[in-house]
Amino acid sequence: MNRLLVVVLVLVLAAGAALLLRGRRAAGPPATLGPSAGPVATEPVDAATSDAARAPRRSVAVEGRWGSAAGEFGRTGAADGNLALPMAVAVAGRDTLVLDQENGRVQRFAGGRLVGSFPAGKAAQDLVPLPAGGAAVLDRLGAATLTFLGDDGKTLATLPLAGGPIREGGAVTGVFADAEGVYVEREHRELVRLADASGHADRDRPTLWGRPTRDGKQLLRAAITDRAAGTLTVSVAARSNGAMDFASTVTLDGPILHLVLLDSDRRGRIYAAAAIGRPGPAGVTDERVAVVRLERDGRVSGRIALPALPEADEVFRPVAVDDDGAIYELVSSPAGLAVVRFELP
Repeated sequence: MNRLLVVVLVLVLAAGAALLLRGRRAAGPPATLGPSAGPVATEPVDAATSDAARAPRRSVAVEGRWGSAAGEFGRTGAADGNLALPMAVAVAGRDTLVLDQENGRVQRFAGGRLVGSFPAGKAAQDLVPLPAGGAAVLDRLGAATLTFLGDDGKTLATLPLAGGPIREGGAVTGVFADAEGVYVEREHRELVRLADASGHADRDRPTLWGRPTRDGKQLLRAAITDRAAGTLTVSVAARSNGAMDFASTVTLDGPILHLVLLDSDRRGRIYAAAAIGRPGPAGVTDERVAVVRLERDGRVSGRIALPALPEADEVFRPVAVDDDGAIYELVSSPAGLAVVRFELP
C-alpha cells in the first residue's frame, strides 16, 4: 500500500512540474527585443485563430559584414552618434534589393547570394523595383533626381524631381511604382507621376490621392491619430473613382514614435507599421516596430512586433513587404547588416 502511495505522489508531482514548465514556455519572448531575437506575436482581431497559427516564422534573407567588398555594406559615423547605414530595402519578386548608400550602390540578392551590384549616388535614400525589371533610385537631397536603372545596372533615364507640384527635392518622401507609372510622394500626401513604367517622363505630372495598392484597385494613406495613445488611421479610397472605401483606426501596443511602412501585397491586403516605444527621462524604452495587416474591408487580420530600429541609425525605408505579404526588415549589429524576413500568422 505504501508503495502505491509513493507511485501516485510521484505521478502528481510530475504532472504539476509539466504544467509549470508549459506555463513558462507560453509566456513568450521578452517585450524588448534585440537584433538577434525573433518577433513577439500579438493577438489578431480574429479570435478564432489558433495559438500555433499566431507564431510568426523568421528567416534571414540577406546578411553581410560592414565593409566595401561585394556583399558587404557601408557604415560611417560614431557608435554614440548618428550612423549612416544602408538606406532602404525593397523586394522584387524573389530578389532582395538593398540601397547601400555609403558604398554608392544598389546590391541585389537572390536566395541570400549577391547576383548584381548597380551604381547609385551616395546621397540616394530610396528605391523601388520597376514592373518590367530594374529599379528607380531616389536622390532627394543631393542631385534631387530620380534615376531609372535597367536589370543590367545601366542608367535608362534621369529625371529632375522639381516641377509641377514639387518645388524642391526635399519635399519628396518616397518613390513608388506600378504598371501605370512611377511616382514620388510629396510630404507624405499625394503622389506625383513622374514617368510611365518604362521611365519616359510625364510632362503633365498628374497626382494620385495616395499610394497605389499592388493590385491597382485602391489608394492608401496613413496618419498618426493619437501619438501617446498609439493610434493610427489607415484611409483607403477606390482608385477608379476616388470614393472612400474605409478609414480604419488601429491601436498599437505603445506610443508611436514614427510611421515606417504603408504598403500592400498582391491580394490587396494592407500593411501599416510604426516604431513604438515609451519615451522617458532616460530615453525611449520598450522600443520595437509594430506591424498591422488589414483586409480589403478594413478588418485587422494580423499583428506582429519586430525588433526595434537602432536609435542612432538613419534609415529611410527600413521595412518592406513582398507580393505574398512577408515583411522584410533591415536589422543592424556591430558585426554587420541582415535583412530579416517575417511571415505574419
